[in-house]
Parts: sequence; structure tokens; C-alpha cells
Amino acid sequence: MKVFKILHKPTGLYYTPSNGYGNLSTTGKIYARKPSLTVCIGGSIRIIIHEWNPRPFSKKLQIIADYFGFKKDEKGKCWVDTHINTPFEDWEIVEL
Repeated sequence: MKVFKILHKPTGLYYTPSNGYGNLSTTGKIYARKPSLTVCIGGSIRIIIHEWNPRPFSKKLQIIADYFGFKKDEKGKCWVDTHINTPFEDWEIVEL
């Protein structure tokens, strides 16, 4: 049985539909049928970073912060909750 995931090529993270943690994850959603990028992605993704501690970002958040240009402030805090338009060329449907 073929299964699929949607890969964000620049970050190496996968798309996952989410209401509270953003749309990029290390595991991603598994699709039983080949998904459509226009239906799933729709041209934008949601980025959420809520870090209130001065400790370093997790590996996933560091990848997102580096690629999209988010930084912690002088107190070590970062609060981001935004939608970012991404070109469809940045995405790839990967067969597992």
C-alpha cells in the first residue's frame, strides 16, 4: 500500500494540519491517497513559536526560526503566530 507525506523542501519538515502547533512538524501527516497541494497547503502555512524561556530552541523550532528569520528578543523570548505564504515549488509529495 502506498502512503504519502508532504515535504517542505527548504526546511526538511513535513506538513501537518494543526490548530495549535503550526503546520510544520518532524513527523507530518500520512495520507492514504496522493494529496493535492492546492487543497492541503492552499498557498500558506501557519507558523507558531511560543518560547518564554531563555533556553535554546528545540531542533524543529530552530530550523523554522532560521529559515523564516525569527529571533528571540534580548530576554530570550519569542512569540510568533502568523500565516506565511509559501510557493508551491517549495513543497513535494513524498511516497513512503
